[in-house]
Amino acid sequence: MLTILQVLIRFPTGERKERRFHSSATITSIYDYVDSLDCLKAEKYSLVSNFPRVTYGPEKNSQTLVEAGLHPQASLFIEIEQ
Repeated sequence: MLTILQVLIRFPTGERKERRFHSSATITSIYDYVDSLDCLKAEKYSLVSNFPRVTYGPEKNSQTLVEAGLHPQASLFIEIEQ
């Protein structure tokens, strides 16, 4: 059964974007969404949850959002890599 989950993304500028994803979507789907917004000037960044602090880097890209523990809703922030 597919369910929908809500993801809030906070940008370094303070801007916030919210989007719904299917539970079967992967972490890559969130990165693709952020990239499609074209409002981030950094080339390298990570998606990070605040508590517990988890970095969703390349090693987790193939995980579904449920496997990553982002169900039923999640709040992520963008951490710019130097």
